[in-house]
Amino acid sequence: MDVVPAAADTLENWNTSPFQAVIRDGYIQGRGAIDDKGSLVALMEAVEFLAAQGRQPARTIILAFGHDEEIGGDQGAVLMSQALVQRGQRAWFVLDEGSAAIDPHPLTGAPAAIIAVAERGFATLRVRAVGQPGHSSTPPHETAVSLAAAAVDRIHSMPITRSLEGGPAIDMMRALAPEISFTTRMAVANEWLFGPLLRGRMEGDPVSRALMGTSVAPTMINGGVRPNVLPAEVEAMINFRLHPRDTSAEILARAQAAVADLEGVTVEWAEPPREATSVSSATSSSYALIAAVTGAALDGLPAAPGLMLAGADARHYQPAAENVYRFQPMLFTTADLEGIHGLNERLSLNNFERTIRFYIGLIEAGAFP
Repeated sequence: MDVVPAAADTLENWNTSPFQAVIRDGYIQGRGAIDDKGSLVALMEAVEFLAAQGRQPARTIILAFGHDEEIGGDQGAVLMSQALVQRGQRAWFVLDEGSAAIDPHPLTGAPAAIIAVAERGFATLRVRAVGQPGHSSTPPHETAVSLAAAAVDRIHSMPITRSLEGGPAIDMMRALAPEISFTTRMAVANEWLFGPLLRGRMEGDPVSRALMGTSVAPTMINGGVRPNVLPAEVEAMINFRLHPRDTSAEILARAQAAVADLEGVTVEWAEPPREATSVSSATSSSYALIAAVTGAALDGLPAAPGLMLAGADARHYQPAAENVYRFQPMLFTTADLEGIHGLNERLSLNNFERTIRFYIGLIEAGAFP
């Protein structure tokens, strides 16, 4: 269930066998403890607790567990969402994993719960540069390597709109305003005047910067077989995480324009891009419910809307729900987050119990009279 493998060449570096769910030193240790077996089991514990009381919910509660989230969800979440649409069932809201409470939050320096109201898209651009093959002793003015390098540099540095508008950034700052400095609170209250100041504050942190615009990351380059031979072709990959403001068509057009004068260079999507999701409401009754139960589960921790920087199955449920949110009430430090998909993934027993209580509270408040 939404769990990546543990590579064989890393097993000797694990503190425990990754799939035995060992409880040690106040933690459940093992692959998927955070992403996402912990949340799955906590939800089932909550439902069993309520079912054992024999109470009848006033609202329908649907539990949807997809077996293939890490590889796209095409046979899990996609089909389940389609089934809901075909039945004419439209959910008040969908809540999936994806975001959490972090300590510290980069804007406040203190813990804050971030309820993701959208998630970024994913697209990888293939850059191909074709040049004259031959011996390096008599090179042409431009080689396939130099053309590819120039193209990657231009695309990497092409203008990308970064703004507080068009996503959850300004709503996050407003929600966290009581927790931030007086100067920043004044700027948030008058963003029409102090927008550049706020953007400057957020540009300094990679996570905050991602809230404001699409990210561009050259990740691969390949070409040539010997140091003294000019390759006929070089290929590079540039990964984009699309902000809800941008579409893949717009980004592709900008990239093509950036390299239009480089003869022998072509750019195209390596595979069909995944667009960013629409932004769910942070003023709806469903968001207010999640935020209220979050505050109760996390001892009054402030909650704010945010943007999920990775991807989840939640996006597939947009046609079947009024709003889609991504959140689990677990409080993580930077060290905790490093274990996701990494070595020695672990979930504290405190977080596990907190998550069970959160789901009980959410279902009781939202579905029981």
